[in-house]
Amino acid sequence: MRIIIRCFLHVCLRAGLAAVSFGIASTALATEEGLLSLHYDVAGKRLLKIEANQLFQRTDEGMAWNAITLPEDMAEGQLRAVSAPSTDPQTLYIAGPSIGVQRSTDNGETWQELSANLPSREVTALTVHRRQNETLYAVIAEDGIYQSGDAGTTWKKMDSGPSQKVNRFIHSNMDGSMQTGWLYAVSGDAVRLSMDCFCGWRPTGELDAGSVYDVAYDLDGPKRVYVATQQGLWRSENGGQEWQQIDGDGTVLVTLTLSPQGILYGLNHKGELLHSEDEGQSWTYPDA
Repeated sequence: MRIIIRCFLHVCLRAGLAAVSFGIASTALATEEGLLSLHYDVAGKRLLKIEANQLFQRTDEGMAWNAITLPEDMAEGQLRAVSAPSTDPQTLYIAGPSIGVQRSTDNGETWQELSANLPSREVTALTVHRRQNETLYAVIAEDGIYQSGDAGTTWKKMDSGPSQKVNRFIHSNMDGSMQTGWLYAVSGDAVRLSMDCFCGWRPTGELDAGSVYDVAYDLDGPKRVYVATQQGLWRSENGGQEWQQIDGDGTVLVTLTLSPQGILYGLNHKGELLHSEDEGQSWTYPDA
């Protein structure tokens, strides 16, 4: 009888460990491989989602995700980033390894590649300047950060960037910069910050939260910043100098964005959309 019980416990333990390992692997896949991404398009008043190498949109009023047509030549690439100018509802930028940077000015009807002046098409992250529609920032794997001031026609290397791989990249118009704003670079271990004059990178405040997945900030109050991590959601009221864990409902998100109305949106590792109207304390499915 004791032998049977020990065997039973051994099988249960192995199954439990396998289940935990699968959960961690699924989350890592969703973040490190860039298979899930979420961006709120202010001008278009819609959510943009990357999932399984496809791009989808969902308006504030609609409940369904609708596919946006992508360039035909990107089948071999990996879509990692989508970003939209703050005052142009028809223009979209996408990027990823073997895709480079591409732009549509008619909401996906046609696309133009913008990688001619980049050293390679191995783009791991991309963002549009918060206020300047034609200023773009692209992160090139094992190279650095490139900036364009003419909507991607020409590019200039600005910085070597953090030594860690950058998975997410956003521009903020938070005060205190020597130029026009700040850049947040998200790696698996931390969130790093630099003025957009590229005067050096530094980690934000101590964030002992396991893997770091994504960052978003309040458009009306850029000093309020949220970070999605392996251990839940964290918030800063001073641009990332200090972090406080949000006492939430245990929801873990792998990508995050914030609407101008202050609604937080996120995707879990299954790609399911959730939202929060109480600053991340509780999360619900908007379609429920």
